[in-house]
Amino acid sequence: MDDKPSIDYHIEITELKEFLNGQINKNIITINQGMLVFESMKEAVIGASIKPFLEAQAKEVMDSYYEKYFRLEHHPDYKDKYIPGFFSQDGDYYDLDAPLYIYKDKITSKSFTLLFHLKLLQIESNRISINEFLDFQFNDNFNRNINYFTSFLHQFLTNDGIFRLLPETTTTMKQWIDKHEIFQEDEDEILQTNSNYINEELLEENELYSITNKNDIEIMGFWTIEEIRKYFSFLYEELSVSGNPFLSEEYVNEIFKQGLTIPAIPKKSKYKLNINSKYPKSIIDFSIQQFYSKNTRSHKDKKLYLKFFGSYIEDYWAAVESEKQLNLLASNFSNKKPGNNKIDWNKYLPEKFK
Repeated sequence: MDDKPSIDYHIEITELKEFLNGQINKNIITINQGMLVFESMKEAVIGASIKPFLEAQAKEVMDSYYEKYFRLEHHPDYKDKYIPGFFSQDGDYYDLDAPLYIYKDKITSKSFTLLFHLKLLQIESNRISINEFLDFQFNDNFNRNINYFTSFLHQFLTNDGIFRLLPETTTTMKQWIDKHEIFQEDEDEILQTNSNYINEELLEENELYSITNKNDIEIMGFWTIEEIRKYFSFLYEELSVSGNPFLSEEYVNEIFKQGLTIPAIPKKSKYKLNINSKYPKSIIDFSIQQFYSKNTRSHKDKKLYLKFFGSYIEDYWAAVESEKQLNLLASNFSNKKPGNNKIDWNKYLPEKFK
């Protein structure tokens, strides 16, 4: 009879919280280390756009149910001995015991790395090989991008994080990396196939992109897809020439249908911005530059962002047309707001940037 413990190879928040509290109770993990994970867990819940189970209320009119959680949160024991099952954000209360899978495109790289690290520790403590977990994550979270995934895994081989892994775990991880190096040849072929459209120099940083099964290129960043769509909703929420939006909602939804992904083949029929001298293209330029500066992971991938917009919007087609035009376009972008800008960007930016 096989009595090997069963384990979900997703990175699931409730399961991790229970494991973490067990490790804190055994004095294997300190409460301070646990609090670092708690912050990443909170970020994951907010990034998943989960609705709060209690919405903010004024102190003078809060009902008894809300007051109960308010008092619990402000009790000296909250976060003192264990990771709590709830937290508040701007007065709203969120459940940390609700099932939630963690995906790397929903949170920052730092938080995803920390939760991934804790998951490795959980698997290790159950005396289960990490091979199946790595296989699962390679497909589920990294779209079979071997360069990106192996680069991500290498940071755990040094054992210098807040959690220490056993030598058996790091050895198995190194063996997994070595075994899968053969996939490098497949990815090189994909890059060569797309070299006429996506300059290989733009793809030097593994953490800046991910190649999908369709040979599209997904630009990595810190914003969730929902945050990106909310930000660029200004294109149809704000009025431009003749009282019409810069782009229709239908067009904007189509552009971001696959997230921040550069298609292997640019769209043949591109969308035209509704702009003139009173409502100039510089407003859109600023919006892209602002988005890029807050979402980029290294400030080396601006051209990828321009390739993305050039793939869908006629006014940025130059970014796709030639390398010379791309360089010229990139050099003309700045963080300076256009003088005739009347858009309240706080309406569209994620809360963390307001």
